[in-house]
Amino acid sequence: MVKQYQQYTYPYSIFHRLRDIEQEIERRNIAGIIHYTQSFCFRQIEDIILRQRLNVPILTLEGDRPGPIDARSRMRIDAFIDMLAY
Repeated sequence: MVKQYQQYTYPYSIFHRLRDIEQEIERRNIAGIIHYTQSFCFRQIEDIILRQRLNVPILTLEGDRPGPIDARSRMRIDAFIDMLAY
């Protein structure tokens, strides 16, 4: 269980997680990433780092609490997926 937790990178810095993300982009042939951040949170800074380091399109969605996707966010996700298809 300890080994499994150590491989879980979320509690660690963005730079530690970036290695995992970069590997998975390559391994899974990922065309784009949807990145959710909490509003008014330091994770917005991590979004800037992701955009600088990753070579795939990134759609960032911000929210202040979990819940259903609003119409605006759904439209942004649909447009992002359509853009990736071309």
